[in-house]
Amino acid sequence: MSDAASRDINDLFDDIVLTEEKHARQGYEEGISEGRTQGNHEGYQLGYAQGVQLGAELGAIYGQVVAQQQQQHTEKVQRTLHQLRQLIEQFPRSNDDPEADIIGAIEHIRNTHRRFCAQLGNKQQKQSGSLAQEQRKDYSF
Repeated sequence: MSDAASRDINDLFDDIVLTEEKHARQGYEEGISEGRTQGNHEGYQLGYAQGVQLGAELGAIYGQVVAQQQQQHTEKVQRTLHQLRQLIEQFPRSNDDPEADIIGAIEHIRNTHRRFCAQLGNKQQKQSGSLAQEQRKDYSF
């Protein structure tokens, strides 16, 4: 007697149903894998673009701080400049720490920069600050 003849008809139907499930599971896993690959690529591009904008903003503030530290200011303004410089220098530059609060750090830098501009009382500084604020993106979730 052959193997097919010795098998019950229910076993054959079970094989058919299991084959469908197996192919559905394979299709699902392939779809998940492909979706992750595409999502990672899109996420990388978005993160890179926003990182460049954020770097340009921080670079402009840092350049302003370094230039202003060369001038004479009150001790209060000097402390704010020193604090602002430290905040920028301590800003995370890599993804080594998943617990790093990048959004909180950038907001702290922006607030300290606003405080510096207010202490300086320079109309030009306030105008450039409002222009930068209009160009900023909201990085919060």
